[in-house]
Amino acid sequence: MSSQQQQKRVAEQDGEHANGAKRSRALAITNGEVKQEQRAQGGEEAGQGGQGEGALVAVVQAMEEPQINIRMAVSHFHCHTCVLPLKPPTFECEAGHVVCRGCRGSHVQACAGAGTYVPCAKLDGIVRDAKVACAYEAYGCTSWVVYHESSDHHRSCRFAPCFCPAPGCGHFTSPARLAEHFFSHHAWPVTEVDYAKPCKLAVPGPEEKLVLVGKADGSVFLVSPCAFGAATAVSLVCVRACGDAAAGAPHYTCNLWAEVAGNALLLTSVVASSDLAGGFPATDKIMFLPLPPLLYGESGEPPALMARIDKVGASTIRSRSPSATPPSSLPRRMLQ
Repeated sequence: MSSQQQQKRVAEQDGEHANGAKRSRALAITNGEVKQEQRAQGGEEAGQGGQGEGALVAVVQAMEEPQINIRMAVSHFHCHTCVLPLKPPTFECEAGHVVCRGCRGSHVQACAGAGTYVPCAKLDGIVRDAKVACAYEAYGCTSWVVYHESSDHHRSCRFAPCFCPAPGCGHFTSPARLAEHFFSHHAWPVTEVDYAKPCKLAVPGPEEKLVLVGKADGSVFLVSPCAFGAATAVSLVCVRACGDAAAGAPHYTCNLWAEVAGNALLLTSVVASSDLAGGFPATDKIMFLPLPPLLYGESGEPPALMARIDKVGASTIRSRSPSATPPSSLPRRMLQ
């Protein structure tokens, strides 16, 4: 090969490299022209058998507005009058104070420049979109919630931490992690249960507890016994910090019953909630099923304990009061 041919070949290779570099740089640009070109290519590919459908989805995702995490003074998001998180629509007085719609009347009494208010449409957009990580992120919650709605979320968050009631333990974490702790550190049996279906349990001993976990939503329930005169009192509580009255929190009712040799006793009650901060719930604070000695077999063995937990609406809870059913009223439908 002559020297002229070699120089021509090198020039062609350099041109190819340069063109490739230009194409790479063009693809790296994220302006509207490149996106439109990619969309057009995706449309052509889609018309040729749908092969460009994935590329089109990728382009649409790329066009979504990016999110950022920022730090700002919390005062920017609080009403100047009630000092609570601002909820749109918001208003600004002549003195530059931003207040909630409902605070305009009371703000007049405290601010001389509150005669005229101007709607803060741009601020409303920010207040509507500003989100914060859940305060219980360290306990497993991955939710980002609108700032002015965060208190409502925290009242019903299922990751709100609770206490281990075992004497001298003091472990503090989410109910789901507590269930793991109960099993690994205290050897308390953990059983998954279906709502609206009876579950057969062994009456726990004085130092033992039973842990039930709802299959549908992961809610944790603790079954614990305590001495009640000559009888054994068995109670069931939902382990959660948010409580029954929290908006959005699920509600439950429970049926506990036991039967031996024709003797039976049934308890129907609303399931109380507890974060177990004070240890195991006292019998004077919650409903419990008393198991008198007459229910025990000739060997002195405790009877089989049956439990059925139902997930119900808040209206059902308000209309239903706890009650104990006489032994003769044990419903057969619950034994199915």
